[in-house]
Amino acid sequence: MEGSQSFIILQISHFWDPSSVQFWGNASLGDSITHTLEGSGHNITIQQLKPLESPERWKQTKEHLLNYLNEFQVLVQLVNKERGVAFPLTLRCSLGCELPPDGQDAHVFFEVALNGSSFVSFQPEKVLWSASPDQSHPPELYNFTLKQLNNYNRTRFELLEFLQDTCVGFLKQYMHRVSKPVSQVSPSYTMLILGIIMGVFAISSVAVGIFLCTGGRWS
Repeated sequence: MEGSQSFIILQISHFWDPSSVQFWGNASLGDSITHTLEGSGHNITIQQLKPLESPERWKQTKEHLLNYLNEFQVLVQLVNKERGVAFPLTLRCSLGCELPPDGQDAHVFFEVALNGSSFVSFQPEKVLWSASPDQSHPPELYNFTLKQLNNYNRTRFELLEFLQDTCVGFLKQYMHRVSKPVSQVSPSYTMLILGIIMGVFAISSVAVGIFLCTGGRWS
């Protein structure tokens, strides 16, 4: 939407088989990409494209993200041993918030695609997950996934709070700060933006983990 501000996270995980995975991801603020993620297996590169955090803190952030991705790979391997998963498997998580111009209500979203087609999405007005309109996957898969996603506060009310409060609040603060002279801009928002990235990757793992196995696994 013209004149709007947005903060969006994208994560794509492509599993060729249980032990071979390729990751892509980025975080963007408006038209500017702030972080990127790419790699396979244990050879993953995560970059901060803008100096939003000190080298020491950024090193810690990267370690947390790499640990999450490693645990995610182990989770898929375990699930495949227990239940069996059809490969190749591609999961795409896209989420974030947008502030339209002229003081309109913020738009928040979390969408998950499976093997190239829309799968499930979060409905903030109902605080519920719903299946894609076309439902191109087996009905039992939708039933199982929605039952699990809608059964936990973390994937409903905590997710809503994250999107509507944390994400939108960050955007409002960012827009306010960038409108000030450089000398008045506080660097405190840098920790918040990286906190958002960490939180979103964790929430993505929740959605994917619950999809893959009963009970899920919290990261």
